[in-house]
Amino acid sequence: MLRHALRYVTEHRLQLAKFVFVGVVTFGINFSCFHLFFGVVGLDYRIAVSLAYLITVACHFMMHRVFTFDAADRALFHHTWKYVVMLALNYAISLTVVWICVEVAKISPYFGIVASTFATACVSFFVMKHFVFEGRKLA
Repeated sequence: MLRHALRYVTEHRLQLAKFVFVGVVTFGINFSCFHLFFGVVGLDYRIAVSLAYLITVACHFMMHRVFTFDAADRALFHHTWKYVVMLALNYAISLTVVWICVEVAKISPYFGIVASTFATACVSFFVMKHFVFEGRKLA
């Protein structure tokens, strides 16, 4: 299994590197927006997480569509509804992880943002590559 995983990483290293780069950029956007809404404006952490998430997803979608998966020439609607399905799952994961950090572990919601980003990133590459932006061209 490890050999299969290493072969997969080797075959898709450029795309994985782009995915990580976009992930770092969008994490910066997400964390900055969360800090603005929670740390500066003083909103409840759940509202701050939600607003930051909404802002981040637009950037995330466009950067992955154009840069990571080179899918800008394919049907936008086809990608959009699939991306929304992935977002719903990732949103639920994000809120759950931040809630666990704050309410159960009694730690900072900032740590929750970091933990939720890691949790959603672990599966997002495969969901985007094989479901959202799959390789076939559409009219």
